[in-house]
Amino acid sequence: MESNYKKVLREIKELLVKQNESLEQLTQLFLDKWKSEDERYGEYRWPYDKDGDLLENVNTTRRLDK
Repeated sequence: MESNYKKVLREIKELLVKQNESLEQLTQLFLDKWKSEDERYGEYRWPYDKDGDLLENVNTTRRLDK
């Protein structure tokens, strides 16, 4: 019976890893789209600096305080 739990936990872990990869891909798609829009607009806006680089105080899930 314990081995069945291990199997289920392994499957859950595999699903979570796949979901995390999908979320990372989606995040990158949003960042790429925003950057492309900013380039067409002629000026970079948050979350990019004036040179089009991602700001230091930004991670892809939320804005950090510092």
